[in-house]
Amino acid sequence: MKKYAIAAAVAVLFIAGSLMGQLSQSGGAGASVTATQSGTWTMQPGNTANTTPWLFTMSQGGNAAQVSAGGALKIDGSAVTQPVSGTVTMAPKTACGTTAYDSGMVALPTTSTAVTATATCVNSVIFVNITGATQTVTMTDNQGTPVTYLASFQIPANSTLVYGLDFAKMASGVKWSATNATSVNAQIVGMQ
Repeated sequence: MKKYAIAAAVAVLFIAGSLMGQLSQSGGAGASVTATQSGTWTMQPGNTANTTPWLFTMSQGGNAAQVSAGGALKIDGSAVTQPVSGTVTMAPKTACGTTAYDSGMVALPTTSTAVTATATCVNSVIFVNITGATQTVTMTDNQGTPVTYLASFQIPANSTLVYGLDFAKMASGVKWSATNATSVNAQIVGMQ
């Protein structure tokens, strides 16, 4: 038994020693390491400690590019232009326009009523049943022959339902109604 324990200890020391030998830094113990692979890639800190951003330099095929936190160059060396000031606005790509639409929270009428007469890409509709009983709602587009999106859809008592349509285009606008007056509040959010 002692014979196997000594052999196991020697094997463990051999394996541990082999792993330790692989932990040395490639390229020596200096402060910087340079690697070459089909060109020169160098990463270095700026000139002043903690005040100049890191700089990345890449050259390949005779063209060089440098990128730092302060700006960027394209591979051909020309500058990437950046706006000095301004506003960036993001709008989803829809079949409708780029104007945000929000109907605001309103009480649904008992007769089918147009909320908007403009083609609307509906992202979501929020329904709030403010009564203690199940209520039903209907929602269609506003075409001459309307397409139904919700038909007698039930909203549980005292609940809120968010119905996502992922910017579905409702031609000529949106119409909606509830079975009972002053029972369901609703809001449409989308683009026109």
